[in-house]
Amino acid sequence: MPLTTTTRAAGAAPGPRRRSVLAGGAAGLLAAGAPVLTGCSSGGRGDTRAAGDERRARERQALASAELLRWYDATLAAHPDLAPRLAPLREEVARHTAAFRPQAASPASPSPEVPSPTPSGGPSVPGDPKAALAALADAERRTAEARTAALASATPQLARLLASVAAAGAAHAYLLTGGEA
Repeated sequence: MPLTTTTRAAGAAPGPRRRSVLAGGAAGLLAAGAPVLTGCSSGGRGDTRAAGDERRARERQALASAELLRWYDATLAAHPDLAPRLAPLREEVARHTAAFRPQAASPASPSPEVPSPTPSGGPSVPGDPKAALAALADAERRTAEARTAALASATPQLARLLASVAAAGAAHAYLLTGGEA
């Protein structure tokens, strides 16, 4: 005769039923896991400090992308015939600038399309188009290398963005020089 919740096999020892054992075991696991689950988010000062560190790191990266935009703009101003080659790369750098900006950016923040001017007046672009592309590629390469170095201290979310944008910068450097180092 099969066991049911209401009947027991003849000669079965009295004791807890399967349902009560399972329910008690699950409750015990939940009770034991509760401190572990609540321990995952501290909500303390460390979270606030980490958020501030990430915000500052994002601001630094947004400024680095804005500096690259200045390089693109100065190169385009000096060599307008390079516009078909540079425009798509510049647009991507503008998107990178926006991606690094803190989500709660104030309306007074400069847009990625209009970076704030540098005190030095901007980069000095060589007169030769090939040399100008090489200088722009060097700026992309330096920025990509700095972003790669920043991966070690970045939060996981920021590290993913840094890695992606650093890879894009390395690709830009390659495209700007036609694969020549």
